[in-house]
Amino acid sequence: MVDESVQGHRLRLKARFQKSGFLGFHDYEKIELLLTYTLARKDVKPIAKRLMALFGNLAGVLDAPIHELQQVEGVGEQCALFLTMLRALEVEHLQSKVIGRSVFNHPDIVKDHLRLWLQGRRTECFGAIFTDQQHHCLLTEIIFEGTIDRTAVYPRELLKRALIEDAKGMILFHNHPGGSTQASEADLELTRRVVEASALLDMRVLDHFIVAGDQVVSFKEKGWF
Repeated sequence: MVDESVQGHRLRLKARFQKSGFLGFHDYEKIELLLTYTLARKDVKPIAKRLMALFGNLAGVLDAPIHELQQVEGVGEQCALFLTMLRALEVEHLQSKVIGRSVFNHPDIVKDHLRLWLQGRRTECFGAIFTDQQHHCLLTEIIFEGTIDRTAVYPRELLKRALIEDAKGMILFHNHPGGSTQASEADLELTRRVVEASALLDMRVLDHFIVAGDQVVSFKEKGWF
């Protein structure tokens, strides 16, 4: 049975959210409110604070893998699964907003979409948003995954995937787990190779994005493309 003072605190958190959303909430209180829906018989404030202390911020908690969440005292398998499902649902939410839309008309949605796909990943990943002739999004996919600081990318495999989707365009993307927003010479050379190979197949590379933490950098906007 939950203590009456704890139950009253839970009700106040829910009432605050119902009135104004998360306006005025501390990050630990946001986690605390979420935990009330999966930990019915516990005082979840200490658990929320332990999560924040270990993972640093709200993004760190929601980006954390299940096995690391479960190491926090009070967080069981179901609770950890619930938290990871929330992030996965947000990825699907943004994916549904991108699919069928022009990637040129909604650049902020595309950036948010890629940020959620890659933010928090601890290995370098490379993928593409495939588009049709009108630059409408067909599919987003991570195609290659490597280590903390590099991944092997094979343009031939990338183009084979594009042909399977009957794509006419691509937006390339990869992440820098170390946090650098600067494109390396290898990044620039790879982009050039993919652009040249795509042109032979009557396919356009529309842009290339780097995701570094919560920042998303466009090669075109930086003049690297």
